[in-house]
Amino acid sequence: MAASAILGAAPAAAAPSASATSTYLWVADPFPFGVETVHATVTKPGVVHFTVGRMCAGLNPSACVDYSMPMSVAWVNFATGATGTLTVDRNGATVKTGRGTIGLGAMFGTPAIPGATTINA
Repeated sequence: MAASAILGAAPAAAAPSASATSTYLWVADPFPFGVETVHATVTKPGVVHFTVGRMCAGLNPSACVDYSMPMSVAWVNFATGATGTLTVDRNGATVKTGRGTIGLGAMFGTPAIPGATTINA
């Protein structure tokens, strides 16, 4: 029997998370057409922590390097209308978004195709 069944506790739910990938359309070093992903995780109600993944080749996403470029992230809380922008670097960034559905867009480099997603905070 699982411990939660014995103790009568519900199993812990995973923290909500989402990812958005941006494609750099110029010559990315070391790859042409580089891609990078920003990951968003709700750390507590109304607070989202952002991290960036490794830069990978757009034509071969399994070819990655051990660094990432800073990404620009814009967010909007659809429940409250609150908005913000931030730069997420290798250290990550945490922002108080407030509770609700958060829309986020992420982009690195110019010109680029931004990525977008939503997360419930």
